[in-house]
Amino acid sequence: MRVAARRVFSSASATRPARIAVVGCGGWTQGWHLPNLANRADAEIAALVEPADEPGAGGCLSGRLESMATLEAKYGAPRYHSLAALLAERRSELDGVLVAAPHTLHCALGKEVLDAGLHLLMEKPMTTDVAEARTLVDAGAAAPQLALLLNNTANWQPGFIEARSHVRERGSIGEVRHVSCLLAAPLSWLFEGHDHAGWTQPTGTMVGNGFGWGQLSHTFAWVYGATGLTPSTVYAAAVHSAATGADVYDAATITCTNGALINASGVGTIPDAGFKVVANWVFGTEGMMHFGGLAGSDGAAPDSSGDGSAAAEEMAALARQQAQGARLQVHLAPAAHSLAAPRRPPGQHHLI
Repeated sequence: MRVAARRVFSSASATRPARIAVVGCGGWTQGWHLPNLANRADAEIAALVEPADEPGAGGCLSGRLESMATLEAKYGAPRYHSLAALLAERRSELDGVLVAAPHTLHCALGKEVLDAGLHLLMEKPMTTDVAEARTLVDAGAAAPQLALLLNNTANWQPGFIEARSHVRERGSIGEVRHVSCLLAAPLSWLFEGHDHAGWTQPTGTMVGNGFGWGQLSHTFAWVYGATGLTPSTVYAAAVHSAATGADVYDAATITCTNGALINASGVGTIPDAGFKVVANWVFGTEGMMHFGGLAGSDGAAPDSSGDGSAAAEEMAALARQQAQGARLQVHLAPAAHSLAAPRRPPGQHHLI
């Protein structure tokens, strides 16, 4: 299931900052969304929505969260205990809402935002239930003048845009027949930590919770968005943390409607040397494409597997220097040799 970006902002929003309400003020919001919004000249944090006075741990600021009173003073935005209360009082003052609440609340909150006629940026995963996902997509389709955007961050970066262009618009690698992808991240502190129930314990209609929802959803968003493949059947297995029960190692084989296969793997417990490992291979009838490398890791700490020696510290520093993000490469098969079409050499495209 894919959600398309649409050109939505009115002329008024081009002459003043967009007024954004933020729903959910946990670790990821405090470490990422609020600082980024506050640093933008074209956005204004209009309101904070959070039921708890002391937001729970999670995201990239484990154990270092600020209270709602502190956040109100820091960002100069009033706090509300519920989205309904905010909309009842200040709906006409808002342009959009960023939802970073627990996964199982995404559908209800997202629909509330769209029904109120406001643009929506939803944290991943969009939902953890297929029926709820369809409900949210239908709500977005019923209001085409609004944005329904998902925060799968790689899908907004140049590498994805170029990959999508090669596969879906230019057909550079022909018909996609096979995809092999891996995402490995240093997140044992999150998925095996006892104070992160929102990331490790299933609630509502969720089936399991852990690395699959929390991180591997990024990989699937990239693959489906770049290739246009539609999944048909899936076989999946997971290894769960003995400490929390969260899935920390994942594997899936997916058959798509055109017969293509997707092989996906996820690893949530690599040592933290300042990066995640990304490797997405797409094989087509006319070539192949690779998007991968060492992508930056949020809240990275020195590699705990080191022995503290100068050599270990030097290796950790080198790893951080290498974590400059993923690179896109496209390799094209030689054209068939004929009098009408001379043989072309293999081609390659790089995007840093």
